[in-house]
Amino acid sequence: MPESIKQIVFRILINNFIMNALFRIAGIDRWIYGSKNPYLSFRPSETKSVQENAGYSDRPEINEVLRKSKRDLLDTVESFCHEGDKLLDVGCGPGFYLDLFSNSKWITHATDINPDMLANARNHTSVSETFCGSYTHIHIPFKYKLIYCIGVLVYIPPYDLKVFFGKLYDNLEDGGVLYLNYPHALSWLDVVYNDMTYVQYSPNVIEQELKDKFDVIKHEHAFDGRTIGSYDKAPYQSLNPNTNRTYKNSYLLIAKKK
Repeated sequence: MPESIKQIVFRILINNFIMNALFRIAGIDRWIYGSKNPYLSFRPSETKSVQENAGYSDRPEINEVLRKSKRDLLDTVESFCHEGDKLLDVGCGPGFYLDLFSNSKWITHATDINPDMLANARNHTSVSETFCGSYTHIHIPFKYKLIYCIGVLVYIPPYDLKVFFGKLYDNLEDGGVLYLNYPHALSWLDVVYNDMTYVQYSPNVIEQELKDKFDVIKHEHAFDGRTIGSYDKAPYQSLNPNTNRTYKNSYLLIAKKK
């Protein structure tokens, strides 16, 4: 999603690692960044594909990444879930990944912060329950065998990270599985939260946050299987001249609830 002029000015003047640190120390980071999720006001377009409305371009290198991402998710569900099990898609957008499970043997539920995105997902998938709002703040009265969350962690700020993983833990059945795919830290600036509206976490930070609640089954680069600690020192370069971000720089976590 292209940045607006207002977003660019905000990022340069306010949303930088020095100001982020000062706001955290002062305890006002939640107030500064609490309503900056770009998908709060996003409207899906009827002229765009589900993939494009989900924020992905139709470039060949992105399609390659998305095919692998879908294959990995489906393989994980087939490995750990049985017929009739409930799955939860956290941050489903227009239903790009929910499509995998339409008319399947599993029951799908979904959340999203944007009501138009949820409506779009309901229109073309067989999702049976949807919940609108920020995942950390909505009530979900169900337990799930598997919860998957793809591309959403970047919008969970550090002050909500413990709450986020606690909610995932609570919404999983005993022994349930968490599937998380997230853009990871690519530089030391990312490690100190250079952009609080798009936080690319260090894999080390995520493992530290998980250790008391989950047993890690797999935690590695989602595309090539490399293991990265603090940040990725050899990231893939975007082939799109309009951005330096590419979904090929993503990390995959599969973990089981203790």
